[in-house]
Amino acid sequence: MFEFSEDYKVGIELIDKEHEGLFNLLNSAILSLDQRSATPCEIAADFLENLKTYAIEHFTHEEAYMKKIGDGELARQQEEHADFAASLEHFYADEHTRESDVRELINYVVKWLFSHILASDMMIGKVHTGITADEIIFSEEYMTYIDFVDEEHRILFEIIKETNDLVTDNIMYDEYDEIIAVLDKLKKFAKTHFEHEEAYMEKIGYPKLDVQKMAHHAFVEKLSHLDLVHTKTIDEGQQKYLSDIVEYLLGWLTLHIKDMDRQIGEWERGK
Repeated sequence: MFEFSEDYKVGIELIDKEHEGLFNLLNSAILSLDQRSATPCEIAADFLENLKTYAIEHFTHEEAYMKKIGDGELARQQEEHADFAASLEHFYADEHTRESDVRELINYVVKWLFSHILASDMMIGKVHTGITADEIIFSEEYMTYIDFVDEEHRILFEIIKETNDLVTDNIMYDEYDEIIAVLDKLKKFAKTHFEHEEAYMEKIGYPKLDVQKMAHHAFVEKLSHLDLVHTKTIDEGQQKYLSDIVEYLLGWLTLHIKDMDRQIGEWERGK
């Protein structure tokens, strides 16, 4: 069963309430399977019908809210929502549906939902526009007071700043390959950092390790699926897209550090 805890709240009442409703749908299907209150076919059919209806309604509300506040991530969210809705069409229920098939469906939805909330929905209304190089600085407000964590966070800030400098430097306007290389460096270092951080949390017995792992996985997946065009030159549209990527990366990192990573040090010091 899945608990809708504070770690999954985005701080927007309507969205949080509807996310909790999605958790309830998942838990209801799991309970039905565990109690064998219906056949796997009936459980799968009921879950799929309710999920499709509820998800479409939720996505409509979420996108309307993002449009209202002028959120720059709206287009990306719309694409993710559409991809998820389309993926559900690959699942169906008939007399051959087994319990393992239903659990596979549930696991797919769980993985998508947790990843989407932690990598995308958490950013709603929180990505500021028009970032400057001065803002990409690892300052005291991001300190966890865990030495290696703070040092690796500082390096992540430096890589994001390097990316931003390349994107905004007119001299480098045609150096698309260099930008891709820096983004690749960011992905590799982020993955290494997350592994170090997770090993440390496991060592000290940190109770929110699982949530952290899901957030880290969601971010790496996001980096892996960036829609980077394959070209040697950057036109104005591509440059804006790359600027939006930098803005997202900085926004996610600062939010994750302040809302989640700082709790690690606070918890350890309070033990």
